[in-house]
Amino acid sequence: MDKPICYSHIGKRLNHEDNFLINGSYLSSDIQNQMTNKHCYFVNGTSSSNIHLYAVSDGMGGHNAGEVASRICVERLSLAYNELQQSRSLKEAVAYLQAVIAEINETVCNMSHKQPELKGMGATLVLLLAYKDEYALLNVGDSRAYHFSDTTITQITKDHTEGQRMLDLGLLTRKELSGFPARKNLNRYIGYDQNGYVLQADEYYPVLENGVVLLCSDGISDFLSNTQISEILSTASNLEIAGMQLINEAVSAPNADNATAILIPLRR
Repeated sequence: MDKPICYSHIGKRLNHEDNFLINGSYLSSDIQNQMTNKHCYFVNGTSSSNIHLYAVSDGMGGHNAGEVASRICVERLSLAYNELQQSRSLKEAVAYLQAVIAEINETVCNMSHKQPELKGMGATLVLLLAYKDEYALLNVGDSRAYHFSDTTITQITKDHTEGQRMLDLGLLTRKELSGFPARKNLNRYIGYDQNGYVLQADEYYPVLENGVVLLCSDGISDFLSNTQISEILSTASNLEIAGMQLINEAVSAPNADNATAILIPLRR
């Protein structure tokens, strides 16, 4: 059976603000700063644990030091991964992760206030917690989780964007959404700073028995349709090839963003 894999690419941007976590592995600041438009970082994850943690964090474009915010997310979650091994249930593990996410948000906000070069930094976060044969997904922002099985792809998470909010309220149709200038504006993210506000992620508990979970930054989802993603996952002979094809297709666009994809095969 395939192992979890991750590809992360700078796209056509000048710096790499994406980061990821596969259990305890993530992009260090040195690697993040050394990435060029010819550099794609690959991790093949292995672990004998019954509890696994995977995450993608995208430093917010247009903000200072997005790469710092995304790295804070995965560094803290890497420490949390070790603590998660003591969890006695999925519910207990999720509650612990929610507390960690609130702590990460407070850290990012405090650093943004105290260090002028980091003012306004922020990041998205989507993570998958696999607890034995149970799964939970937590999401803040517009990085996404998909489930692919039997040629069918389903988006699990919902974006925290103004575009999604307008869809939910019935004020725009999907066809009209592309002409809405504020469609990508985030209304919840790591670094959201309101007095007394405690950030919480949305929680999802899908029943996942086979197939693959894809966690990705919007450098994938903004440039590849569900049909394109599904076709790549259907035709690739293994996850390494599928991951590379997803990245190559996404970063081929003239305005390609940082792009990160984690592919996690489900236990059978």
